[in-house]
Amino acid sequence: MIKIESAAPDLRQVLTQITSIDALVALEVSALADCLARAEQRQALLAAATAQASSSASKIALVSIAGGLTPRGSWFGSSLSGIAAQVTRAADDQDVAGLVLDVDSPGGTVSGTVEAAAAVAAAAAKKPVIAIANTLAASAAYWIASQASELVMTPSADVGSIGAMIMHQDISGWLDQVGVKMTIVRSEQSPLKNEAHPFAPLSDEAKAYLQGRANEAGADFVKAVAGGRRVTQTKVREEFGQGRMLGAREAVARGMADRIATLDQVIGGMLQQRSPRPSSRRRSALAFD
Repeated sequence: MIKIESAAPDLRQVLTQITSIDALVALEVSALADCLARAEQRQALLAAATAQASSSASKIALVSIAGGLTPRGSWFGSSLSGIAAQVTRAADDQDVAGLVLDVDSPGGTVSGTVEAAAAVAAAAAKKPVIAIANTLAASAAYWIASQASELVMTPSADVGSIGAMIMHQDISGWLDQVGVKMTIVRSEQSPLKNEAHPFAPLSDEAKAYLQGRANEAGADFVKAVAGGRRVTQTKVREEFGQGRMLGAREAVARGMADRIATLDQVIGGMLQQRSPRPSSRRRSALAFD
């Protein structure tokens, strides 16, 4: 394909030469030149409209992060993959001036949290992203919220529970009481398969393995929070609760959050800072005026 702007000067010169040689085709050549001019005008208008669209975003996207967080979601909590998709779509939408993450979650699985948090961090690199603990951002939910441009807490909110935890339940004593004996047969190639089953006490080897997995996830958590909150990992490990939850005033004082405000105040502030909205702009399914 040949771009009009690059071909136009040469084409005009050719048309001028043809017209000067044969006056009989002058009328047809003139009509062709008019078409060329109109095409150039349409292209200029399109370029101007594109430039205006990129500089006049006027919507605010609201993303809910609620309940127990799992990779694909459930009736009791949000989908981590869904959160990542919504955040990414809003970040790429030229209509959206900024995002608000409405967080009310006790946390969730490690699986999926890394990707959701990365999507928030990527969005924050493109446009303002405000996460608000409304009224709970614990564990995985705090991991995600910490990647926002700003982390706000409602007056009664709690944040924290940084770290990873693996629980093992030993029901062998109860099985003995009811007279039930469990026998596990594993394939010979996989002697460690399901070593953390609940039908016997956890072996020292299995406990050490699970401790290593928890430590690895916890270290990733601390590193992500430090990057998102722009502090050192040492500060996160020593001053961000060490797994405990903190209220709004103490969390802000320690640097775990930036300020205290309600969801309405956060949205209102973002709406005031957005760009003016041209009347011809399309509406976004994710965002609102």
